[in-house]
Amino acid sequence: MDNNQPRRPYGYYAVLIGLYNLLYGLFLLAYRRKDDRLDRLSGLDLTLLGLATLRMAKLVSEDEVTAVLRRPVVEVQDGQRRPRGHGLRLALGKLVLCPTCTGTWVAAFFTYALHLFPRQTRPFLALMSASGASQFSDAILSLVYTDRDLLRDEETVIKETRPLD
Repeated sequence: MDNNQPRRPYGYYAVLIGLYNLLYGLFLLAYRRKDDRLDRLSGLDLTLLGLATLRMAKLVSEDEVTAVLRRPVVEVQDGQRRPRGHGLRLALGKLVLCPTCTGTWVAAFFTYALHLFPRQTRPFLALMSASGASQFSDAILSLVYTDRDLLRDEETVIKETRPLD
């Protein structure tokens, strides 16, 4: 192994995986005592969960407003965000910088909250879903406008390089 390469915190990854599964087990124990059934998740619930997870994962891992929360595990060097430290701190930094990884944890917490505390969770999911839908539509519009601008640029180049008749 190259001595210049930082060691990967596999042991701490295992701890995080264990914690994730422990929380899931605790959720199942808590939920077992409720009269509701897990199979009552509607299409609307799933849509709310998906959009809210999209927004919250980006909020946690990328948005400027939450940089203060990432500071203990993330550092910025030359405009690049990198996990800070080593061991558990490094593992948490990598988790927080990955929107997909963060989204997995967020989706779990939202799902647990929806099943355990639906009255309190639904308004928050609706709020975050509206923001997530806005984020998604902004991304689509950005693609459309980028393609439009590229086509305009190509047309301009073609017109400028055509010989005059």
